[in-house]
Amino acid sequence: MHVVYLHGFGSGPKTAKGTAIGKRLAATVSSYAIPDLEAGDFRSLTMDRIFERTSAHIAALPADGEPVLVIGSSLGGFAAAQLAVLGRMPRTAGLLLIAPAFGFPERWSEILGEQGIADWRATGERLFYHHAAERELPLSVGFLESCLALPSVPLPPEIPVVIVHGRRDETVDWRWSRRYAEQEGHIEFHLIDGDHRLTEPRHEDLICWCASDLITRLG
Repeated sequence: MHVVYLHGFGSGPKTAKGTAIGKRLAATVSSYAIPDLEAGDFRSLTMDRIFERTSAHIAALPADGEPVLVIGSSLGGFAAAQLAVLGRMPRTAGLLLIAPAFGFPERWSEILGEQGIADWRATGERLFYHHAAERELPLSVGFLESCLALPSVPLPPEIPVVIVHGRRDETVDWRWSRRYAEQEGHIEFHLIDGDHRLTEPRHEDLICWCASDLITRLG
C-alpha cells in the first residue's frame, strides 16, 4: 500500500500532523509521501493546480500494482474527495479525510464578507497567514475563483471513505462532513471532541487506527 498525505491550506510537506502519521505507518506501507501542493508558489495557487499536482504525484508512484490510500487534511481532504469522484486519482482504493474543508467555496463570504471579496478581486491578491512560512503571504484572486467553481460537498466515490472531524472545529463546521457522509456510499464518520487541528495524542491515535484499518482492508 502506498500512502499519500495531502496537506491543508497554508501548510506544506513538513506538516507536523502529516509527518507524525507517516512515522507511525512507516513499518506497514510501501511508501508514504506528502507532496508539496503549492510547488513553492503560494501566490499562484489554485484548486486546479492542487488537483493537477495530486494526480501527477499518484501517477508517478512505482508501477508495482500496490493500491493507494489518500489521507487528506482540511483543504487536502476537500481536494481528495473532489478528485476521487472525478476519477482523477488512479489506483486510489480508499480515502481518510481529516476535518475536510467541505463548504469551503461558500465559506469565503462568511470569512471575508462581500467587501473583503470585492477588495480581493480589485487588488488581485490578498495576504493570508501561511503556517509553514510562519508569516503572511500574498495569494492571487485566482484561488478564490477556482474555489467558487466547485461544489461545496462532492458526491461520494465508489471506494471506502473514513472521516474524522472535531465537534469543536472553529474553521470547518463538522455538519458539512455529516452531510457528505449521509450520501449513499461507503462512508464511515467519526465525530470526536476536538478542534480543527486534532493534534492531541488521542486524536492521532484514532487517525492512525483508521489509516491502519483501511490499509488492512484494502491491501
